[in-house]
Amino acid sequence: MRWAGLLLQLAIPAIVAIYTVNFGRWMKKHNHLLGAFGAYLLAAAAFLLSCWSVLRNNS
Repeated sequence: MRWAGLLLQLAIPAIVAIYTVNFGRWMKKHNHLLGAFGAYLLAAAAFLLSCWSVLRNNS
């Protein structure tokens, strides 16, 4: 049951990360390569920070 709660807490950050990655794909398609890289980096950093925070504070 504990893992289900953790997954539910990470659902919104996962959705935001997916949306941000899709925005990065759109930027890459329109030849905004630096912006696409920034969007990918932002999505990864935000999701990893959310995972770290949830796992650290729920133990």
